[in-house]
Amino acid sequence: MRTFQARKAFTLVELLVVIAIIGVMVGLLLPAVQAAREAARRMQCSNNLKQLSLALHNYHSTYNKLPYSCSPQTGAVGTRQRGVSWIIRLFPYIEQNSVFDQLVFGGDFTMQDGPLPVVNFNVLNNLSVPGLDCPSSPLPKTTSYTTHSNGTVTLQMVNYVGIAGSYWRGGTTNIVSTDPQTNAYGIAVHNGMLVPQSSISRAASFASSLDGTSNTLILGEQSGYFYDLTGNKIDRRSNGWRGGPWGNGGGADNWTQNVTTVRYPIGTFGGTGNDQPYAANVALNSSHPGGINASLADGSVNFLSESVNFEIITALSDRADGTPISEY
Repeated sequence: MRTFQARKAFTLVELLVVIAIIGVMVGLLLPAVQAAREAARRMQCSNNLKQLSLALHNYHSTYNKLPYSCSPQTGAVGTRQRGVSWIIRLFPYIEQNSVFDQLVFGGDFTMQDGPLPVVNFNVLNNLSVPGLDCPSSPLPKTTSYTTHSNGTVTLQMVNYVGIAGSYWRGGTTNIVSTDPQTNAYGIAVHNGMLVPQSSISRAASFASSLDGTSNTLILGEQSGYFYDLTGNKIDRRSNGWRGGPWGNGGGADNWTQNVTTVRYPIGTFGGTGNDQPYAANVALNSSHPGGINASLADGSVNFLSESVNFEIITALSDRADGTPISEY
């Protein structure tokens, strides 16, 4: 009697079918995996903003006011004095005490038109502070350039920006604020929470948020590329010029850094004051699908959809416009 032995191998057709099934399953799972990873990155970005918000609250508890976004520059080219950014003022509250304690508060912290004390240069060169980078951001993490007097410096680039105010009166998109400060690089307005030291403005406090801290923006994202009309990638963060996140630019009446006056909807490319990294009106943007993370003055972090009514953004950016804010 003839006996038959069971087959111990796949046929080519069976193997191809199995490979095809696995391919389909991977194709179905990959978007879900990518979405889960982005959700985790967005949560980490939100936590970064939360920690910065807590640092601002701790600063306010110490001084009964928020840090100035910048102070006026002094001196001529060659002996220029430009101060520190609001980010450096937060160092003692974001576990950077050892860095803060080494700094000498003098010299040109942009390092563009004047010397910086050697100790400051040595501390800031290649300094990397955790929690200032959005993990979803594809933008460069550092920048290098030749300074006025200290040689080549490499500085961290960050993805978070302070809100100085709204170009439009809060709750509108066609009525200019009563507090415009014209400079060569757009229109700075100081009706927000992080404002410059000048003869016409003083540091804001939580009490000066007449709309309520839960209705006033204080921090936002600039963590994605802009794209021009031909599709070129443009990195236009408000810390993208000399001094990076550590310098405050030219001060109240000149170019600014690390803050923006909201003038354009989320992700808007180009326009007056939105065309240079030191301009006053660089738009908020991110690489998160659909919007940006932003921190309110009460310390909470919300996700602002890029499709949200722009009137809501202007109302949130103006600390005392009195506009009722609907859900967003």
